[in-house]
Amino acid sequence: MSATSMLHIPETEFPAGGLPREKLIFALKYAALAPTESGWQPWHYRMADSHIELLAKTSPMREEADPDRREFIIGCGTALQYLKLALKHFGCLGRVELFPDLGQSALVARVHFGFGRMRDAQEKFLFSAMTGSRTNRSPLGGTPVSETMLAALSHAAAGERGWLDFVQSETSRQHVLKITLAGDQVRMSFDRFRTPLEDSSTEENASRRSQLVSVSAGRGADAWNLAEHHAEFSTATLAVVKTKTDDKHGWLEAGQTMARTVLQAQALGLSWDFFNPVRRREAREALRRGVGHKGFAQVILRFGPLMSEVVERSNVPAEMSELFQ
Repeated sequence: MSATSMLHIPETEFPAGGLPREKLIFALKYAALAPTESGWQPWHYRMADSHIELLAKTSPMREEADPDRREFIIGCGTALQYLKLALKHFGCLGRVELFPDLGQSALVARVHFGFGRMRDAQEKFLFSAMTGSRTNRSPLGGTPVSETMLAALSHAAAGERGWLDFVQSETSRQHVLKITLAGDQVRMSFDRFRTPLEDSSTEENASRRSQLVSVSAGRGADAWNLAEHHAEFSTATLAVVKTKTDDKHGWLEAGQTMARTVLQAQALGLSWDFFNPVRRREAREALRRGVGHKGFAQVILRFGPLMSEVVERSNVPAEMSELFQ
């Protein structure tokens, strides 16, 4: 199955009369759409008759830059969120165990088959956004996102234990910008590639895809000039995903919170960029001090209007507005 075809998953193909295992496997098609850094999925699955186990992959090459496997866990969090939303949509989400076996460090979650877990109105929009059009081609600055949309993004994030802190003041914005462009921090987009459900790619192929991302997404952060991009950032809508802890539980929450947030952005017709400037704990601590003191900064997101839709969007759809009023 190609990455392109996976954006079109007919709900009518759901095996409503099938076995739990068949329904779980079908939901994995949606989980495979979860955003990932440079197109490489840091997770894989282990199937049983009535549950799915989500495991973090091993990658010595990537672990050199990420010895705590923090970005692996954040990526697993996005996949877990997509999987939960899909299973809930089809009414078969059961119990979810996080890090259920201390003897298996790679085992991130065990998701059980269940019955009667009805989605709410918010999750209906998020599920629909999974297979919607995706783009992050808007200019880095762009028109600021309306207050109504910011409220919708915050509401979506509130579905998890993580939360969003919007970067409002110019001082905070400059603080975020300096951290973003510092040292080995690299601006990348999660929304460039989709990989097949059964990822058999090698590290060489992953590296080649990463190079393509760098070309298509623009210059890396280390090539940026702070003064040159000051004007662009002065109007950008920036948000920091925060968690209560800076450990594997916090990282998993960050991934799930980010997944809900970007799905909400897509449902609203917004583009988004993912920034990964906080690999080092010192950088995360510096960011935490610069954007409020509560919680730990994990991910920076930038939101903007779609290039292909030059439309004034001061309000979200009426039915969605009711969700957070």
